Amino acid sequence: MPIEVHLENRIINNNVIREADARSHRDYIIVTVMGAIFLIGLFIYGWQHYQWIQYGYRIEEAQKKKEQLAEIGRQLRLERASLRTPQRIDTIARRDLGMIIPVPGQLVTLSDTPLNIPASQPAHPLQPQQAEPQAPALTAKR
Repeated sequence: MPIEVHLENRIINNNVIREADARSHRDYIIVTVMGAIFLIGLFIYGWQHYQWIQYGYRIEEAQKKKEQLAEIGRQLRLERASLRTPQRIDTIARRDLGMIIPVPGQLVTLSDTPLNIPASQPAHPLQPQQAEPQAPALTAKR
């Protein structure tokens, strides 16, 4: 049996300088730029889609708020109408504020003519009261 011996000659390539391939470098740059453009387009599309969804939520929220405010406005108009009834105002004026219907001679109407204030006359308790007008003017008791 013959024995074979192989001697290995090690080659050290530290000093070898490889020339850059301009075409592969250019292809690498083109692929990188194309990938970056694709990713930027993808991010822009995603951002627009996200904003579209957010605007939809904002519109829905604004519509709900509008409906709530319309309901509150309707309730406030009803409350205002109930508070402005003449019967309620008359009742509060008589009961809580102690106002009475003025006797003749207590009302003074101001106009552009010179002011003539009649002398005050004490009210007689025996004097019959006249029928109440539709919307009586109320004054405070003295």
